[in-house]
Amino acid sequence: VSKRHIISKLFFDVALEEQAAPDAETLQNELDKVKAQLSMKEKEKRECQAVVDGLRDTLDVRNATIESLQKVLGETEMLCSSLKKQMKFLEQQQEDSRSSKEEARRLRNKLRTMERIELLLQSQRPEVEEMIREMGVGQAAVEQLAIYCVSLKKEYENLKEARKVSVEMTEKLKKELFSVNNKLQKTTSDLEKTQEELKSTQKDLKNADKEILSLKKKIDILQDTLKVPSVTRETLSRLVFESPTPVELRHPKLHRPAHSDEINLDATFDVDTPEHQPCTSPFSPAKRQKLDKRPPPVVNLAKKVLKETVENWADDVEDDVLKGLLPAFIRNSVLSKKPSLGSLLGPHKNMGTVRTGYDGMGGRTKFIQPTNLAEIRPLAVKSRRKVSRPASGSSSTSSSSSSQARLDSFLQ
Repeated sequence: VSKRHIISKLFFDVALEEQAAPDAETLQNELDKVKAQLSMKEKEKRECQAVVDGLRDTLDVRNATIESLQKVLGETEMLCSSLKKQMKFLEQQQEDSRSSKEEARRLRNKLRTMERIELLLQSQRPEVEEMIREMGVGQAAVEQLAIYCVSLKKEYENLKEARKVSVEMTEKLKKELFSVNNKLQKTTSDLEKTQEELKSTQKDLKNADKEILSLKKKIDILQDTLKVPSVTRETLSRLVFESPTPVELRHPKLHRPAHSDEINLDATFDVDTPEHQPCTSPFSPAKRQKLDKRPPPVVNLAKKVLKETVENWADDVEDDVLKGLLPAFIRNSVLSKKPSLGSLLGPHKNMGTVRTGYDGMGGRTKFIQPTNLAEIRPLAVKSRRKVSRPASGSSSTSSSSSSQARLDSFLQ
């Protein structure tokens, strides 16, 4: 006996051995269960049969209804076809009646025309008979009457053509009248718009006049404030007085070449710059120059011209010139202050103008053009006593400015 046989014997054949000897009670119970299930199946079968019978009855009723409806539908289709035929017949009769009415109307118009012609002929019959009697009965009279009738016919045709042309001209004039009316409406609308724009422009002009008047008042006030001597004049005079300017102002201009008319752009020039010559006189320790002291005794002509032009600018030039002379922060701070009484420079006549010209280096710049250099005179110099001061390494502002080399020596 193998191991496989033993395993199958132990685990798989046990149930078969137990079922080998069935019990009577279990068999009876199983039989009862099968009978109960069979009775339930029969009951369900009967119920299903009843449902099938009911459905068959309903189907028969539906089939009968469908057959009756099909009969009614066939009858309705026949009725519709007959009605369609009748409608076509009636439409044809309506068209015939419409055409007959149109024909009757046309014939009625012809009849009225013929009646009018007949009435016209009857009214002119005595005149025609009289004309025939006057012409006679011969062949010549008949020919003359025929010529007369042909001429009347041609005249009638000419009148018809003239009437047709007049009708066409009337239509054309109506179209032109319509277009002209449209143009007139557009023109009136444009005219109304133009009038409205004119009114608005007049209002704007009035507002602009008011603004101009207010600006004129402001300009007068500003001019009055500028005419009063202010801190601006003192500041500008200080700036001009303390600036190292050349002795003589020369206008920038171009000179022709010395040897020929051609300009050599590659030519170079050697300019000797003189060395600084220190002052030999003893100096005192450097002191700060106060603003309220008198200016140095020697005043250059250029400085005087610049001072005079600055004073004239403070009196005469407008705000746009002042903007070009001073920065914004200095201009705002100076103009906001009250005018000071102690000014370094007094009132002078206008001796120069600001011009724009060639700067000598390929560009354009602003420079001061004096009106007449011959009329400018240096200020009176007061003699000062020489005071001996100890020598010092530092130089004062006045002595250094007098001993410093001037730019005008290079221009000679």
